[in-house]
Amino acid sequence: MATAVATLVAPAFAGGVPPQAMNKTISVSFVATGEAKAPGGLARGFSTQVSVIIYVSSAGRLFFRKRIANGRYSRGKDIAPGEGRGTASFQGNRLIGVVPFEAGARQVTVTFDPSFSSCTASVIEGHDGGGVIRRHGPDGAMYEVTSASTLNPSCSIQSGNAFAG
Repeated sequence: MATAVATLVAPAFAGGVPPQAMNKTISVSFVATGEAKAPGGLARGFSTQVSVIIYVSSAGRLFFRKRIANGRYSRGKDIAPGEGRGTASFQGNRLIGVVPFEAGARQVTVTFDPSFSSCTASVIEGHDGGGVIRRHGPDGAMYEVTSASTLNPSCSIQSGNAFAG
């Protein structure tokens, strides 16, 4: 029924952050879909809207706001540098985030044009060989994901801090 995105966050330092990315806000969204077993064993389909807003400070620190929603359930969280379970780092013109689940993980890759004025996003769900994906849904319950895919990944970038004000 439900799926979740774990916290994307990393202690990014100015040395690894391209100067064109500093003082910018990056917005990434997608729909996570598939089938999962609820705690009672009932299998059902899910479609969860995931959005992550990332502010890259002028000091090269990454701040995150995540939100997930599925039907009547939704939750969100603000994450400061050094908090959370995931990692995110710049590798050239790409920002790569790895979100660990209870079992399995999600990788979100944001690729920027040379001027960092536009971006594209891709999302991969995965598990270790023969394993399963287990993660919390928007309702807080633990689900075993039996199939997963992502739809409509989108990305935008703008100057300034979307969290200010």
